[in-house]
Amino acid sequence: MSNTIQQLTAVATMAFAVAAALVGQRGSPVHASDLDAAAWASEVESGGDHLGTAELAERLLARPDSLLLIDVRPSDEFAALHLPGAVNLSLPELLGERGRALLDRSRDRLVVLYSNGMTHPGQAWVELASAGYINVRMLEDGLDGFVERELMPASLATHASESSAEARAALRALVLGQDTAPKAQVIETAKPAHAVLASDPETLTAPTIVSTKWLASSGARVVLLDTREKPESFTEGHLPNALHCPVTSLRTTRDDVPDELMLAPDLAKRFGALGIDGETPVVVYADEKLQDATQVLLALVALGHQRVAVLEGGLSAWKAEGRALSTTPTTPTPKTYTPKLERAPFAVELARVAETSRSGAAKILDVRPADAFRGEKVTEARGGHIPGSCNRPYTEDVVTDAGTWWKPVDELERAYAALGFAKDDEIIVTCRTGHQASLEWFTLHYVLGYRNVRWYDGSFKEWAARSELAVETGAGKER
Repeated sequence: MSNTIQQLTAVATMAFAVAAALVGQRGSPVHASDLDAAAWASEVESGGDHLGTAELAERLLARPDSLLLIDVRPSDEFAALHLPGAVNLSLPELLGERGRALLDRSRDRLVVLYSNGMTHPGQAWVELASAGYINVRMLEDGLDGFVERELMPASLATHASESSAEARAALRALVLGQDTAPKAQVIETAKPAHAVLASDPETLTAPTIVSTKWLASSGARVVLLDTREKPESFTEGHLPNALHCPVTSLRTTRDDVPDELMLAPDLAKRFGALGIDGETPVVVYADEKLQDATQVLLALVALGHQRVAVLEGGLSAWKAEGRALSTTPTTPTPKTYTPKLERAPFAVELARVAETSRSGAAKILDVRPADAFRGEKVTEARGGHIPGSCNRPYTEDVVTDAGTWWKPVDELERAYAALGFAKDDEIIVTCRTGHQASLEWFTLHYVLGYRNVRWYDGSFKEWAARSELAVETGAGKER
């Protein structure tokens, strides 16, 4: 720690001349008289620039609302492990417009910068202190030091703090979600069992997945659709500039089958009313029900729309990063949407599914819960499943961890290989109404690269209502 302080003292002294010039350029609240190099170096020596791990631990447990934690590490390291409530900003972001706006809103809180060590937070602290942000501190010895001192059992830590066993257990539960782990497994245990799949393209040109960071930087360049079902959930808080587009607003009854996706002309009117035309970049997001987002994306792709993406982690991930929500409604400017397709080429109708059930020419994947597949839980005219189909519940492909995320790709690849699926197989995905099946359609095609994935909109609700069609009960090809 003493070496780090000496280094930062030198940095602070050398930064004096630059900081004084910056003050005049920015109109900062700091005066040149406040920037005496020796006084600034003394501030560093006295510890006014940093926060000890024990004090941070105490605040996290007793007064978390008094803190703003800013993690300046790369996004993949942040995703693997970060302190609860932390915001992930790169150094350019922290020192730029976005970071300054966040700091200006947080002058009544203690702002703690951290990385794995102290070098990058130290560089940022010098810049921010020169700009008048006197409530900013660095985390002593960084995240590595915090893990070593505060999270590991005292018997395993080389330099453990003197916190009580109860406090240490409570902190471990808060940060890691558990209270016992061998030293060598601390970081591994803390990693969420999910993939980070966002492609974050410069321009949306094909259906994909994007990150919260990408969306935050895209601003008004995309139309953002909140796909959650309840209007009151949207009203209580949504991503800034989002428009409400629940799955139910895109469905209708066709041929006596409820909950069917609207035909192309009606979908086009709906999306046009939301300010979308065929070239508009669109991002869809959900909360815990990722299938809400994939169903709305599927409706756009059914029209031939390509410039569309799912927000990875959804609303919960956005909130967990400390990003702002809005309760202000947005009024879109209507556009004329001209569909490129009149019928989705990936959609199949009842006749095709019935023929496949008889011939086995394609694989039928039922993604409902296992008890519904077996016929033990009956929600339709009859219980059971389409003969010849296999079962893998859609919930097996996702994990909830401050948002709903896809599981690691290699894990998904193994699961579908175990079902006997090959990338060129024709696979028909089905569920109860087509809603959950949209998630599997997206997962197989866009996440795993299966090339011939079909989607059965009517699903088991339509099949069970046709008494002339056979149903099977029991495990069948359940996996």
